[in-house]
Order: sequence, then structure tokens, then C-alpha cells
Amino acid sequence: MSTSLKPGARVLVTGATGYIGTHVVDQFLQAGYIVVGTSRSAAKADNIRKYFEEKYGPGKFEIYEAGDLQQEGVFDGAVKDVEAIAHVASPVVFETKDPYKDVINPAVKGTLNLLKSAHEHGKNVKHVIVTSSVASVLERAPDGYVYTEADWNKGAIEAVKEAYEKKQSMENVPAYRASKAEAELALWKFRDEKKPAFTITTILPSFVFGTILPPPKNQQAVEAASTPKFLINYYLGISKDPTFSVGSSAYVNVVDVARAHVLAVENASKADGERYITSAGAFTYQEVVDILRRVYPERQDIIAVGQPGQYKSPATTVDGGKITRELGLTYVGLEQTIIETIESVKHVYE
Repeated sequence: MSTSLKPGARVLVTGATGYIGTHVVDQFLQAGYIVVGTSRSAAKADNIRKYFEEKYGPGKFEIYEAGDLQQEGVFDGAVKDVEAIAHVASPVVFETKDPYKDVINPAVKGTLNLLKSAHEHGKNVKHVIVTSSVASVLERAPDGYVYTEADWNKGAIEAVKEAYEKKQSMENVPAYRASKAEAELALWKFRDEKKPAFTITTILPSFVFGTILPPPKNQQAVEAASTPKFLINYYLGISKDPTFSVGSSAYVNVVDVARAHVLAVENASKADGERYITSAGAFTYQEVVDILRRVYPERQDIIAVGQPGQYKSPATTVDGGKITRELGLTYVGLEQTIIETIESVKHVYE
């Protein structure tokens, strides 16, 4: 074992009520750890608490009420009795008039506040895993380029800065990508300067699909999950254009993203100081509708047709192989990921 953690150790998961956060909690609980999840409001997290209590029994999961992530010291109490931390909480905002106020500052300050609290008050903290994104590597590149963990999206940072200083329109400014790159750069700067006693690893998911936890009770709960809606909208017939593309044109199952956090803790000496992209490969929405029409033939008149079997290769690709080679993560395929996504939500649309 390359970690001193044993089953029963306490793990803090920030953003535990979010789409990825709930799965990170789930995977740590499956691995035998006790999980403390942060939420802005304990009352709002009650549904999550009840779900995990029913699934794993009492005493395995608890909620720590944390306020504004930008407030210094907000994590001081949360880190005191835990041995590992998965920092998942971060704003997911794609359109904003003020990128620094709404996206970048919360992402950077939230990450630094967590690290500072762990460094100064987390006497038992041995490992910190931070959820970043492939958005932090996807700088504009020539066709055929393969992105790896060696890349940094500093172009997004400069684009936001230039538009902000010139008071230009914030429409189409890559604020989210800039927030991920800036937060991660700030993290590695903190590590270099403070030299904390704990290991640090970052996980960089590509476009995340898969089951929504807990099983949603209404359509509003589905909306809150964000990225799965891109698949769900084709199932519902809301999206009609299979030529649409967004982001990295690469996907990953949310369970694989969550499992990557556990693997980083359980292989801490190898993962210390590393970035890991999680990407199962490229996909197109034409593939998505082809799969949906085959698996759900009763929806032939609802799901878009497009041009079946014609899958355009992406101009650039994302290499998610490093975490497979080093930590042993295996990826769920596209068809299973699509089916898991739809099966977890279709009851709320019937």
C-alpha cells in the first residue's frame, strides 16, 4: 500500500451535493471510508444524507455545513478530523458578465482556502485530491493535436483578462476554462511555496456523463446535474442537431471520475504532484443518437436521425491514458455511459 489510510478513515469531500461530488462520496463509501461532505446548507443536503444512510447504514456519511468558499477559514473546522480530502466544489458557470466575480475568484479562492486550512489546521491530513478539468489544458491547438497533462490553457486566462480590461463583451469569453486553469496553477504554486505535509493530486475530467445520484425525483433535479442534459435532450427530442459539438469532444463516465479520486488516495506516493486527465475517448452526438435510437426503438419518431454511422473525427483529441497506466483506472464505454445516464432519469419524464 502506498497510503497510510485504512478502511474507516475519515475523508472530506467538498461539494458533496453536486453531480460529481455525490459520486465521489459514493466511491469513497464503497471503498470503506467514512465521509464528511460539505454543503452550503445542511438542510439542502438532507436528501443526500438520507440516500447514503439508506445505502450504507448510519454513521458512514455526515454533512458539514460550509458557507461561502471564498471566505477565509471556511474549511478550518472541516479539515480537523480527516485524513484525506477530495476538493470537488467549484463554480460551474459558462456565461457571465463578470468572470472574476462569478467564476474565477470563487474557483481560485475556494481552492486556496481549502489548501490553507488543510495546511494549518489539518494535522491528520495526508492526501488532498482536487477536481480540475480538461478545460485547464484545452488551449487552441492545430488539427491533429493530442492534449496531455503537460498542456496548460493559459490562452483562456489571457483572453478573459484582455476582454475584462478593455471592458469588452463577456459573451463567448472562456471564463470557465480560465477559472479551472487559474485555480490549478494557484494550487501548484501553493504546493511549491508552502511544501505541505500532505500529497496533492489533480483530476481533470473531460465531458462528464452517467448516472445522477441520488435518483432524481423531478426534472429540476436533473437540470441541476448540468452536463448529462446534453445526452438527455437528445433522448427527449429537444436537441435536433447531431452535428453539434462542445468542449473537448471527449467523454468520461462520472463513476470513473469518482473512482479516480479514490485511486489517487490509494496510490498516493505515485500520484503525489501529478495531474491526471480522465477521458474514455472522443465521441460525437451522431453516435449518441444512433445508440439512443437502437436502444430505445419506441422513440424513433422523437430522437433525431442525422446521418447514421457518419462520425466525424475531432480536430484535436484528449489522452486519458496516463491514469490507466499509472493507477489502473479502466473506463466505461460510450454506450454503457449513455444508457446509464438515460436509465437514471427517464422515470421523471414519463
